[in-house]
Amino acid sequence: MAGITVVGMGPGSEDYVTGAAQKAVGKAGVLVGGRRHLEMYHHLPVEKIPITVDLEPLLDTIRNRVAAGEHVVVLASGDPGFYGILSTLRRRLPDLEPEVIPGVSSIQLACARLGITWEDACLISCHGRSCAELAEAVLNRPKVITLTDPRHNPPELARILLQAGIGHRLVFVACNLSYPEETLVATTLRQLAAGESCPSSNCVMVIINEE
Repeated sequence: MAGITVVGMGPGSEDYVTGAAQKAVGKAGVLVGGRRHLEMYHHLPVEKIPITVDLEPLLDTIRNRVAAGEHVVVLASGDPGFYGILSTLRRRLPDLEPEVIPGVSSIQLACARLGITWEDACLISCHGRSCAELAEAVLNRPKVITLTDPRHNPPELARILLQAGIGHRLVFVACNLSYPEETLVATTLRQLAAGESCPSSNCVMVIINEE
C-alpha cells in the first residue's frame, strides 16, 4: 500500500524499539533513516536511503516514491513528534499525511533513569538549533530539560547560563542513554561549566532549581 509512515526508533538501543515500530518497518518498500538505524535492518531486502544534511533531494525522492505507489518508512530518533523529522515532512510534504508510530524519547528515558517526573518540566532542544530560549526558561521554570549536541554540549550550555546571570542550579547529565556506556552524572552549573568535555556528543540535561 502506497504511503508514508514515520517510525520513532527510541533513544538508540534496539531494546527500546517498540513492537509497533518493528511491524511498521516490516511493511516498508523503501526504508529511510540515519545510517545507524538503517544498519539495524541490514538484513531486510528493501531499498535503504540514508538521511543526509541536504534534505531537498531526499524529500523529492520520498514524494516520487509515494506517487509511484511505494510505501516509504522513515526512521526517526526518539519520538518523531519531539523536534524530529515529522515537523519537516508535515511542512514540506503536506499532501502525504504520514502515519506516525511514536517512540521513547531520550528525555523520557533520562527521567526514568533518574526516577523523576517530566510532566512539570519545560522541554527544550538545543540540538541543531538556537539555544536562545534556554536561559529564559531556566530563569522562570523550576525544572528544564534540554537536548544537546556537539556544539551546544552540556559544559558550553552551563557557561551560557552562568553568563546570563543564573546562579546555583542542580544539573543531571545523561549520556549514551540505552547503550552499555550509558552515564548519569549529578553536578551543578558551575562544576559543569568548568569541565572541558562530555562523554558523548548528544546528552540530555535536566536543570533543577532547588529553591
